[in-house]
Amino acid sequence: MRGLFILWFVLSGLYLSAQTNEYVCQPCGRACDTEVHLQPGTCAHCNMKLVLKSSVLFVNLTADEFCDRISENPNAILLDVRTRAEFEGRSLRDSYGHFNKAININIDDLEKRLSELSNYKEREILVYCSHSVRSPRAAMLLTTNGFKNVKNLEGGVSTLHATTPCLKKNFTVHN
Repeated sequence: MRGLFILWFVLSGLYLSAQTNEYVCQPCGRACDTEVHLQPGTCAHCNMKLVLKSSVLFVNLTADEFCDRISENPNAILLDVRTRAEFEGRSLRDSYGHFNKAININIDDLEKRLSELSNYKEREILVYCSHSVRSPRAAMLLTTNGFKNVKNLEGGVSTLHATTPCLKKNFTVHN
């Protein structure tokens, strides 16, 4: 019996050790974000740095879940990380629209403008872009800089449909 206990103890230690050494692509919003690697390095698909899986602290939400968060927490901060032109509907690419009351900080400027959001470190922050390529990077940047409750709109505003519950009162559609 003691031998079984020792075997269990050793195996569970190896399992826990393996769990803490799992690496994932630093979130880039592509399918490679879900691939697990056993050592650090660079993602072969997107060339992003591989980071410890345990360091990815934000949550991805579906469009319906994102809308639920807006309804359940009217004090949540909405952060749009697209360009100003996309946010305002002046872009040559589809801009879809934007959530009302959203703060617009382009992903390329976010790191140097983090101080503008510092008062919101304890608040829920709902991050989005058009296709969820830029927003996962923003969510990771926020969580690694001390923001506690960050959620990302999986698929971005391109996944929103006219039937998405919160669109009528919380979203401005660009034509």
